[in-house]
Amino acid sequence: MDVQPQPSAATDDVASGRFTTKRAKAETVAIFVVFALYAAFLLRLLLLSRAPGSERSVNLIPFASIAEYVSSHSSGTGRIAFANVVGNILIFIPLGFYVSWLRPRAPAWLTMLTVASVSVAVEIIQGVFAVGASDIDDVILNCVGGIIGILTFRLLSAILREQSQVRTAMAALSLLSLPVWCYFLFVVRLHM
Repeated sequence: MDVQPQPSAATDDVASGRFTTKRAKAETVAIFVVFALYAAFLLRLLLLSRAPGSERSVNLIPFASIAEYVSSHSSGTGRIAFANVVGNILIFIPLGFYVSWLRPRAPAWLTMLTVASVSVAVEIIQGVFAVGASDIDDVILNCVGGIIGILTFRLLSAILREQSQVRTAMAALSLLSLPVWCYFLFVVRLHM
């Protein structure tokens, strides 16, 4: 009678550990790939969608542009205003989310400072190269989006608690958003 050796618990743990490690690596790669697509879209939208020298304006008065949108009674301006305000918020939610994931132990204010720094850098580059309107209201709205992203990540982390579960959720959310970023990056022609 031939006796087959039974795999020990240690062997199962090693195999399970390899699977977990491969899975963790795959999830991390997925997150970074989608983050890179998001960053490329952000770069295209904010800096490369206009010809250099096409527009140069600077507004350093907080809420001046938003007040102008609110006081305008033109229907065309209303749609542009809504798209500008909501768009500036929405486009920075993923940045707050991803930066929070990259630095999960960092205090929220430091993560917010990173998001705000990116927004300010974009506005400065837009002003210097005349590829958009440099507006403090854009920074304010981008920061609101960043805060929403940070709070969403913190809520997700509080619900899931384990870092591996948070990474899995981030990978799933990133992969779900992949078609959106590919569509915006490669299909949509941005006319600004």
